Amino acid sequence: MKIYPFSQLHSDPKRLFTQVIQTNHALEVTIHPHQSVIVLSKQRYEQLLELNYLWSAGTLAPILSQVNHPK
Repeated sequence: MKIYPFSQLHSDPKRLFTQVIQTNHALEVTIHPHQSVIVLSKQRYEQLLELNYLWSAGTLAPILSQVNHPK
């Protein structure tokens, strides 16, 4: 994950946001030495929500088992 200081985000946000969307990779923006935020594309965020739902419902492990060990 690439890390950028807030000042760099402020100077060219469109380029950085476009990069996040095109690569589907997260971007960390540091605000202070021990404070930062993570920027995700909406597509990646929705994927993570779906994975979280499958995990919490107890269905992720069986799905992964089927994928890794097809019958």
